[in-house]
Amino acid sequence: MFTGRITNWKEVGGNDAPIVLVSRDSNSGTHVYFLEVVVRKGAKDNKDIFAPQTLLMPSSVGITSEISRNPNAIGYDGLGYVTEHEKVIAVAHDSSSPFVLPAAETAANGSYPLARHLYMYTAGEPTGAIGRTTGCPWPSTRCAGSTIRGSSRSSRSGSRTAAGISRA
Repeated sequence: MFTGRITNWKEVGGNDAPIVLVSRDSNSGTHVYFLEVVVRKGAKDNKDIFAPQTLLMPSSVGITSEISRNPNAIGYDGLGYVTEHEKVIAVAHDSSSPFVLPAAETAANGSYPLARHLYMYTAGEPTGAIGRTTGCPWPSTRCAGSTIRGSSRSSRSGSRTAAGISRA
């Protein structure tokens, strides 16, 4: 769909309406991740790109706004930016895998196939507001109910986030 090979919702069982693709702009890490993992299906030799008609948004707010107001829009964004006005879609790693909805728990435990690690680097042990991030000890090995996961290095903390695909 995001390559432009499928352009109408009727091609996937929906209404006869054009699909409006919404993406973060190309300088976003989420854009790059989605390009590599979804559009190119993880294949290093795959040179597919986003369809030229894809609306590139400079922020998560732009994606949320477009998807909320346009019933023909589909897009992706970090799980933390999904609002109650959007519908998240369960995805599967492959045809033999279960479909999993994006959620803090499924991103943290790795069962959601579009979750990725994010890292925060600091010069030494973080202090102040950064050291208190999400109320977890730094580095955290696991915080109940949180998507934050730490590493063994004191200057680096890993976090899993999900790129949720959503449709109005």
